[in-house]
Amino acid sequence: MITTFEPAIAPAATDISFRRFDPAADAELLHGWVNTERARYWGMNGTSVEQVRAAYAALDADPHHHVLLGLLPATAPGREPEAVMLLEHYTPEHSVLAGAYTHRHGDAGLHLLLAGPGNGPARPGFSAAAMEAAIAHLFADPAVLRIVVEPDAGNTAIHSLNSRLGFCPAGRVELPAGPDTPAKTALLSFCTRADFAAATYGPSTATAHLSPARWDTANRHVLAKAIAEFTHERLLAPVPGNGTWSLSVGDLEYRFAATVHQLEHWVVDPASLEVNRAGVSVAPDAAGFVLAFRQELGLSEAQLPVYLEEIGSTLAGHCYKQLHSTASAAELAAGTGDAVADFQRTEAAMTEGHPCFVANNGRLGLGAGDYLDYAPETGSAIELQWLAAHNSRARFTALYGINAAGLLREELGEAQMDLLNARLAAACAASGLDPEEFVFIPVHPWQWDNKLAVSFAPDVATGHLVHLGAGADLYQPQQSIRTFFNRSNPERHYVKTALSVLNMGFMRGLSAAYMEGTPAINAWLTSVFDADAELQARGTRLLREVAAVGYTNSLFNAAGQNAPQRKMLAALWRESPASRIEDGQALATMASLLHIDAAGASLAAAHVRRSGLAPAEWLARYFDAYLVPLVHCLCRYDLVFMPHGENVIMVFEDSVPVRVLHKDLAEEVAVFGDRQPLPAEVERIRITAPDSERRLAIFTDVVDCFLRFLAPALAREGVCGEDEFWAIAVQRLLAYRERNPEQAAAFDALELFAPDFELSCLNRLQLRNNQQMLDLADQSGGLIYAGTLANPLAGHGA
Repeated sequence: MITTFEPAIAPAATDISFRRFDPAADAELLHGWVNTERARYWGMNGTSVEQVRAAYAALDADPHHHVLLGLLPATAPGREPEAVMLLEHYTPEHSVLAGAYTHRHGDAGLHLLLAGPGNGPARPGFSAAAMEAAIAHLFADPAVLRIVVEPDAGNTAIHSLNSRLGFCPAGRVELPAGPDTPAKTALLSFCTRADFAAATYGPSTATAHLSPARWDTANRHVLAKAIAEFTHERLLAPVPGNGTWSLSVGDLEYRFAATVHQLEHWVVDPASLEVNRAGVSVAPDAAGFVLAFRQELGLSEAQLPVYLEEIGSTLAGHCYKQLHSTASAAELAAGTGDAVADFQRTEAAMTEGHPCFVANNGRLGLGAGDYLDYAPETGSAIELQWLAAHNSRARFTALYGINAAGLLREELGEAQMDLLNARLAAACAASGLDPEEFVFIPVHPWQWDNKLAVSFAPDVATGHLVHLGAGADLYQPQQSIRTFFNRSNPERHYVKTALSVLNMGFMRGLSAAYMEGTPAINAWLTSVFDADAELQARGTRLLREVAAVGYTNSLFNAAGQNAPQRKMLAALWRESPASRIEDGQALATMASLLHIDAAGASLAAAHVRRSGLAPAEWLARYFDAYLVPLVHCLCRYDLVFMPHGENVIMVFEDSVPVRVLHKDLAEEVAVFGDRQPLPAEVERIRITAPDSERRLAIFTDVVDCFLRFLAPALAREGVCGEDEFWAIAVQRLLAYRERNPEQAAAFDALELFAPDFELSCLNRLQLRNNQQMLDLADQSGGLIYAGTLANPLAGHGA
């Protein structure tokens, strides 16, 4: 809120400085400002000095609300700086705005009041200078990404001023009275860093999170992980000495402290890293490390620059995460009681990405502004774009009983659907095509702007592809970056879109051909799960991909099946977990169990402590919910998932894992061999591979790529020793075998308790080809092995 009084001299925004508002000393001054007609929207007309003092003493004590005085420099020696404005900034989720809009990480609320008439006659220009100074002050904090204002809807003067400074209206909201504001109908408006820079012709501040201190921390973190994972994959061999380890190449020496755990898992202490070049200490540099060891890592001349870009992007992302992942592990485990909000809060709080990959936040193609809008860790809430695609080039498929019109009206709502239909009809009037021959496709905003509007220009020009604009619902990007959760209507489906951004060895497109078979695969999986007593007893469920749509661009048909241009336009709708939980239950991706907060505390350990269960009991329930059903599917159906942390949604009750929900089905599931009969339309998930590889679906995807990280994290906090961790896993597997004697032969054939298993290396795949890590038609043939690992499941009474 703001009054529109200006003092006689309009200063520049840079002339205004700020200090803390002192309720005891400054209440009398403010009393004169708020008791004017100009300040009627402030809601304090008629108050006494003591009432003003009491109100602002309460605000001063609120950790989520900050009050400052704006000052002009003294006009003469011996004079005090002149107080000309009051700036309040606050955390929106701890204000009357909580629940009134879709909050994003980095949001800051703003109230502004200019000095009262005692400062002199009004002069045009001061209001804008004051508002610019206030916004610049908030954006000086790199943790602030967007400013939120909620002036009274009737305060037209401030609406105009807000617009001049970059604010974009988002609509009216009804707000209750707050500690410093009356109840009102407010016009909610937002201003991003990019909006402010454009409005004031200022420099971009999209990289404000990059600073020397955060850059050093990021380099230490990524370098520690690089040493750990490259050593795990036997690309490097640290040398022990005097309680530390070292790696040397040329005139460079890297020295560090580390602990080595089961499965040859290294935990390198980032703070201990020391780098010397020719005996002179230099700063840790993760990209420089990759460059120095490029031969040992097998990086070709073609792959090196792209990989270095991915490392740089991963480092930049870590700088951002240092600012915005501030909730403690205990706070995330406890939640707020709002299961959906807590689910998405945890999703945005995770800092690591894939636990195995070193360059795991590459996202090459996204610009600095795109990062702030679309990266999962920003907690962004965005509108998806919608296209209409002519059915001569597009195909919609769905589970039985679902049709495109019905699904879209449920997803969009009647009003939005009617609006998009009207826009399509208008476009078809110009092209001569029939609106009834189109299907709607949700599209990532970046994909439309940067790929489809350019590469698919012929389709747009002929009217076969029609841009309809943004939908009304707000979606939050998940850790997988191209999957979105509906924040406006959580019961509506996840939406997964194509995104032509390079990340962890693949361009993250979606195959139109694969989308065509998606519902059939999901229908078959559902029939398997519904009829299986073991899976039903464990509560294991699927988040079904109920419908999919893909668009084929004839220009790229001649390209190979793996050409990224053939995967630019497709989408699917997946069931939301929000409708799959009961009162008192909570949700989180399993990846969150590996999250370590800024203080070094494990989220998994926080859940164990909060549950009140003995660690052994908590782990038994976790293994029964996650590990045992995966082994059962492999034994009974030769069926394997890609059960990494982001593909598994955990359901908790009081921090106790009770069951899991599997997602990303049609693209990730596979059936080994020819023993399992499959419907013809599902045959594409069948793979031919040696029987010896069947067990790696457990050893590689579960044991080495997830549990390898979880066991030391719990041991580090004294929750459960590593030997006990693996012994509990063996107990739960043996309990499964005992209650399913008909699966005993298949279980034994997996050799889960063998002394060792093959080490399949993920980073080696990315280092070999970071743009097409594997041929998806022959993934088995492209795997890289580096000997064997001692099996931690062996020797525990099996």
